[in-house]
Amino acid sequence: MAASVQMRMMIQRSRRPFALTTEAAFAVEGVWLIKANFSFRKTVEGPLRALVNQARLAVMAALTRQALLGWGLGANTVRVRLKSGAHLTEFPLPGKTLSSNLLLL
Repeated sequence: MAASVQMRMMIQRSRRPFALTTEAAFAVEGVWLIKANFSFRKTVEGPLRALVNQARLAVMAALTRQALLGWGLGANTVRVRLKSGAHLTEFPLPGKTLSSNLLLL
């Protein structure tokens, strides 16, 4: 039986043009589920490409940290549920993805 573990990370800094929160826990035996919420702030200014790139890197780093925690606690599988505005998507996060993302941390 998997231990009931829930971890929450909040990455919200006033100078960032977006809000990003993550929390993770074992959903079922061996499955680590990361729930991430992302949104741009209403007052965001700047080149769109730069804002999207900054947000993408922050999301990848946050998901990588949470996934590493799950693997360390014995997860067999990591899944991500990402919500941005009204859009919700769920996808697996394979271990091979993590090794390429470690440079972000």
